[in-house]
Amino acid sequence: METRLIKDCAGFASLEPVWDRLVAESVANACHSTFEWLFTWWQHFGADRRLLLLVAYEHGMAVGLAPVYADACADGFRNLHFIGQGLSDYADFIAPRDRPDVAEALISALLGLRSSWDGMDLEEIPAQSPNKALLDLAIGAGGVPAVWQATVRCPYLPIEGSWGAFYATMGKGFRHEVRNKLNRWNNLNRGRGDWLELRYVDRREVDSVFVDEVVALSDKRWLADGHRSPFLNHPDQEFLREVLPLMGRRNQLRVGELRSGNALLAFMLAYHWQGVVYAWNTQYDPVYAEYSLGRIALVSLAEQSFREGCHELDFMRGEEPYKFQWTTLCRTNLALRTERTAQPAGEPEMPRGRGAFQAAQGERST
Repeated sequence: METRLIKDCAGFASLEPVWDRLVAESVANACHSTFEWLFTWWQHFGADRRLLLLVAYEHGMAVGLAPVYADACADGFRNLHFIGQGLSDYADFIAPRDRPDVAEALISALLGLRSSWDGMDLEEIPAQSPNKALLDLAIGAGGVPAVWQATVRCPYLPIEGSWGAFYATMGKGFRHEVRNKLNRWNNLNRGRGDWLELRYVDRREVDSVFVDEVVALSDKRWLADGHRSPFLNHPDQEFLREVLPLMGRRNQLRVGELRSGNALLAFMLAYHWQGVVYAWNTQYDPVYAEYSLGRIALVSLAEQSFREGCHELDFMRGEEPYKFQWTTLCRTNLALRTERTAQPAGEPEMPRGRGAFQAAQGERST
C-alpha cells in the first residue's frame, strides 16, 4: 500500500470517479463525506487554505481517503481540519469498514506531514468510529498532544415497519395537534379559492428560484425573531446555491415543502444517501407560526421516507427539543484537538445546529 498527497483542485477533481464508491464502502458513509459536498465546499472555501488530501492506493487502485487541509491563525499556528468543517455534520477518514490497515496508512502519512501543520482541530467524528482508536495510538506514538472532546449529540430514528404503525406511537397529543392545525388552516381558508389550499410538495431537485424563495423565507424569519440560517450568510449561501442543485441531480436531495398557491410557507431540507434521510435545515413563515407548519412539513417528509423504503431518518447535529419528540436515540460527535485549540474544561461547545452557523463561525463557516 502507498499513499499520495493531493495538493491542488485539479488533483482533487480527478478523484470524482472513485470518491463516492469509497464513501459507500467506508466507516464515513454519510452525506457530508460525498464528493459533491466536499469538492464544492473546497471550491468555495479553499482559496486561503492548504489542501492535504491523502489517497491510499493498493495495487494501483484508490482504497482510502483522508480529506483534510491546514490553515493558519493570525500568529501563524497551522491547524489541521477536515474539508467541510463548519458546515458538515459528520466527518471522518474514508477507509473501508473491515480494513483498519487503510486508515492506519492514512493516519501515518498525515503524521508524516508534520512540517505542514502544527495542531489538530478535527471536528464531528462519530464517537463509534473505529478510527478513534487508531488515532489514539497514532497521536500517542507521534507525540501530538491532542485530546478528545464531545461536540454535540445527533438524534436519529431507525425506520422499521409501516408509517401507520410508527405514527401511532407518536402519541395522541402529537397526532391531534398536527390534525388540529391542518383543520384550522382548512376551516379558515375554505371557500376562498384553491390558491389558499395548503399542499405538500415532495421535491427531489432544486434550482436558483427555489433558493431565492428559501433566502426570502429565512430573511423574513430572521426579521421576526432573530432566527439564524446558513442561507443568510453570503459565503454559505453561495456554496448552497451550487451544491444543492448538484446533489439534486444525483438523487442526494429530499425537500418537503408546504405551499399555499405559489407561496412557499415552510420547508424541510434533507439529504439522501445510501438509504438514510438527513434532515438538515427547516424554516417556516413566521406569519403562520400558530399553524406549526414546520412540524407538518417534517411529518410529511418522514412519511415519505417510510414509504420510500429508507432505513433511517437522521436529525443530524443539534439537540433541539422537537427532535426528541421523534426519538430517544442519539449518537455523539467528537473533536480531536491539540491543547492549543481544545475547549476549556467545563466550557460548553459553541452552537452547531442549523441557524447557529454565524454565531459559531463568526459570521462565516470555516
